Formats: sequence, C-alpha cells, structure tokens
Amino acid sequence: MVATRRSQRSASAAVEAKRVKVEHSAPIPAAVTSASTPDETSSFTRAASPTTTNFVFKGVSYETYEEMVKAKRMRNNEMLIKSGLLEASAKLKEEVYSSNGVNRKTEATRRGLRADRKRKDTMPDPPRRKSSRISGGKADGLFIEDEQRGGRLILGGVGTGGDGVGAGGDASAELYLGAKVQIERHVNSFYNQRINDGSDLSIKEVVELAGQKWVKEDSVSQAEKFVENLSSNVNDDSIETKSSCSKGTDRSSPKSSATSMTSLAAQVDNLTADDEECVAKVVPERIYAVTFHPSDHKVLAVCGDKQGHVGFWDVDSDSSSTDSNGVHLFKPHGRPVSNLEWNKSGSRLYSSSYDGTVKMFDINRQSVVETFATYDDSEEFKGELGYGVDEGRKFWTQYMCLDPRNDDNSMFISTSMGGLIHLDLRGKSKITFDLTLSKKKINSISVHPNENAVATAGLDGEVNIWDLRKLETSRKVSPLATQRSSKSINSAFFSPSGKHLLTTTMADTLDIISDAHLQSGLIKTPTHRIRHDNHTGRWLTTFMAQWHPTVTNEELFVVGSMSRPRRMEFFDANAGQMLRGISGDSLTAVVSRCCFHPSTNRLIGMGGNSSGRVTIFR
Repeated sequence: MVATRRSQRSASAAVEAKRVKVEHSAPIPAAVTSASTPDETSSFTRAASPTTTNFVFKGVSYETYEEMVKAKRMRNNEMLIKSGLLEASAKLKEEVYSSNGVNRKTEATRRGLRADRKRKDTMPDPPRRKSSRISGGKADGLFIEDEQRGGRLILGGVGTGGDGVGAGGDASAELYLGAKVQIERHVNSFYNQRINDGSDLSIKEVVELAGQKWVKEDSVSQAEKFVENLSSNVNDDSIETKSSCSKGTDRSSPKSSATSMTSLAAQVDNLTADDEECVAKVVPERIYAVTFHPSDHKVLAVCGDKQGHVGFWDVDSDSSSTDSNGVHLFKPHGRPVSNLEWNKSGSRLYSSSYDGTVKMFDINRQSVVETFATYDDSEEFKGELGYGVDEGRKFWTQYMCLDPRNDDNSMFISTSMGGLIHLDLRGKSKITFDLTLSKKKINSISVHPNENAVATAGLDGEVNIWDLRKLETSRKVSPLATQRSSKSINSAFFSPSGKHLLTTTMADTLDIISDAHLQSGLIKTPTHRIRHDNHTGRWLTTFMAQWHPTVTNEELFVVGSMSRPRRMEFFDANAGQMLRGISGDSLTAVVSRCCFHPSTNRLIGMGGNSSGRVTIFR
C-alpha cells in the first residue's frame, strides 16, 4: 500500500514538472511584449531575441547586464536625493544623538605608547617543530611526568631515571640534556616566570626589559631624566605645572587650584573627558591596577598591566618634546601587576604581581628593588624570606596593601589559596604571620583607620572583618563580622573616615555597610544596596569601586560602568546614590579600574581600560 502511494506521488510530480517545462519553453506572445513598460522590456527583449546582446532599461541599450544594473542604481540614488529623504534621515540622527547625550563612536587615541613594528626582537626564533614519525626518525620517548612548583618540569620516559635525569648511558644522557636545553630555551628560566633572579634593577635595565617593540632609541635617556626630575621634586611643593588637558576648563594643577566650591561632590558636575589630550596609551596590555602619585602639584598617573609592565604618565608634561606624550614604560614583573601603592611621601612605589613578588620602585635611588618573593621548599631557596610560602601550581600573590601603622615598613599580602601574610620590613625582614583565612583566593585587603580591624573579600563570596591584634597573636581566629554574597566579591574597602565599608560583588551590587567594624556575627542587610552591572566578562578586568583616598568629611567613590555611552560613575555613599555618570569623546571603552587623585583641593579621577589606555577626568 505504501509503495503504491509513493509511486503515485512520483508519477504526479513528473507530470507537473513536464507541464511547467512546456509552459516556460512556450514563446512570449507579441501582445504581451508590446504592452510591457520600458522597465519590463529589458528582460523580455533578452528572452524573445536570443541573438540580441543588448540589455534595455528605460529605452537605453546596454552591452552588459552589469552596466544596466549600474544605471538603475544611479536612477534610484537621484530619486532619493530629489525626495529629500537622505537629508531628513541625517538630520534626525543628529537630533537623536544630541538629545540622548550619545557621542558618535570615535577612533581610539594614538597618544602615548606606540609600538615600533619595524624593530624586531633580538631573541632568535624557536626551531621549527618536525614530526619524527613523518621524517622516519626514532621517537625519544620523553614526556612530562610531573609539573612542580616554580615552573619545574620532571621528564620521564625512555632513558630517564625516576628523578628525570638521564640514567641509561651516554646516548640517553645526551638525549635528556638536549631536551632540557630545548625546554629552557622557550620557558622563562627564572622562578615562576619572573624577569630576573631578584637582583636590583637600574632604570636602564627595567626599561629595556619591556622589549624592543616598545623601547625607542631615546626611551632609556627620557626615562632616566623623568625619574631624576621626579626625585628632585618629590618633596618640593613650590613647583606648579601647566596643564594641557581639558580645553575650555580650568587646567591648573591640584595644589594651585583655588576653587570656590564648598565640597568635592559639588565639583562632579564640572568634570569632563572631551579632550583627546586627557587620554593616552600608558601600558601595552590590559590594565589591572591604577594609582596617582600623591604630589599636590603634579598629576602623575601610574598603572600596571597583564604582562607585568608599569607605565608612568606625566599628564601635564610638555608632550611636544617627545613622541610618547609624557609616557614612560618599565617592566618590573613577569606576570600581571595586581596592585600599586605609593608610600606617604611619594618616594617609593610598591607593586605586587602574580609572579609572587613585591617590587619597590625607589625614586630617590632610581632603581627597582625586590622587597619580597615567594618560593617553594626546595633546598636552594632556604634562607629566603619567602621560603616555603609557594604552595604549588595554583598559587600566586593576589593582592597587596601597605600597613598604615608603619607606612612602607610593613605590608599585607593575600594569596590565591586564601592566605593572608603580614610582612615586617623593619630591620631584618620577617613574616609576622601567614594564616589561611579562606578556602579560596582573597581579592582585596583593607585596614580600618583605627588600625585594629582588617577586611578581606574574595572568591568564596564573603567579606570578613578580623581583629588585627588577634591575627598577630593567635593561629586560630574567627572573624568579628561577615557579610555574604551569592557570588564572588571583587573588593571590600573601608572609607578614609572608617564610617563605611564598600563592597563590589559579581551579584551585580555595590553594597555600603555603615560601621561594619563595630558589628558582629552575620551582616544580613547592608545600609545601602545599589544595583550595578558588574559582569565585565572574560576580556575585561573586573570592577573594584574605590574611595577618594584623603577626604573624610565626604564619602565619595568611583567605579567603572558597562553602560553605553561608556562612562565612569561617581557616587555619594552617605545618600547611597549616583551623583553623575561622566562620559566624553575621549572615552571609547569600558574603564575597569578607577581611582581619585589624593588632592583635597581639586577633584581628579582616572580610569584604565583593557587596551592599556588611561583617561583623566577633571
């Protein structure tokens, strides 16, 4: 039955196809041809006269089909222009942009760092891989048996002993040594991908480590001159600089700004980011950390990136004298720079990195010194301050902050394994304590102004407030108070006054807790909860809302935004609401990491994005 129905359908389809073929092959009646319009005549003329090579449109004959189509398009364009639709559409778009405050997408600035693509790296290219199987060669039988701490590889296979050293005669020993040489050629030979063995670096060395792609012929001399000038001006408050930023606005330096504003919050309405001279590329890669030099007479922006670079941008420098527009690039680390912090005098910049080191940029000595470094428990590292701290392949130093009790003589360091380390650098440096406070990484550390409480926040979705005195004397401690979130917490910082604790969560909230250091147990509800899109995704650095570092009578903080047009958002913590979202022609991407200049006379903000560019708001 089924086969019969299928055969009937097939027969019907064949008859229908034959009928259609006959209809299409039939000649076109002359009456239809004569009644056709000029536009329709082109196709009929081609079909009725197979020997004709012309294509006709509006009474004009064209030799090719493409020429006829071009003529049709020209006719259509003329009709649109005469109708006035194009002009009306353009005018309507301009009105919509202006009414919504949306700026047209502009090209990213070319100010600041520029790669020299003509200069090639002096390091030789790695040898081309060849298949032993295809070439008919004998496989060496080596494989990676184990990956240990500090980037160590244990080789196993034919001709190797248990410790990975060749033990099968001269041939196998030579084979192992050849493999070892090849591995060390492509893998950084220093511990945990660090740039050196921990020795002090001169300005010349730390500049040249950035690579020839970013180092020009005069980069070293310009950097040395810049650091020398900065060293002589660190404690000189009499110097004022002329700003080249923000055309049409007050461009004076922080200290020289004699403002009539009654508060910094009132100055938010005057902030702009419309001038291209307020943005520059400061580091090559994605920005992880930003800070301002604490000088009252200079706007010096500093940021660290994903590859371990630290860039200085003298915003108010005479950019006409150099091609870098006041930007100077250094490379003190081999992996991402997680935080940057100046000491109170501005003579030393401390930087922490995922490579397990803390470096100190000494402006007066004009050198970079390794303050602390983590190591595993190998015998060769015995005697190092960080001996035995490195816990393995998943370990890195996540965050660092200076201890306000001793300025730059002690610091806190958090790790990816939930550890909190306190270093005392006075006299003979020592680790005061190394405690595991969480099962997952700790993203931020903040010490309360009373110097007795410290807040930690991280991947476990908790903000914990600890009694600092108990951390120093006891191995087993419990937090004074805890706030929980359904997702990871990017940061938690006490305000300069100590009145509020500000947390940035991946649950899309900015939480403000009043007097968090005085509370106990579980903090169920924050004082203010602000809905805020914090999902930056894989390719953008996470948001970390930051307080104004010196103002205590006002509770101001700043954070990046995923909103369009791209902007930086300023908030009043007392009211728990946004003061203003600032956008501008020079802001073309999401600024993930933001901060304020410490000046109390003039409100200045900075935002760094994932292409290494910094935008100044003032």
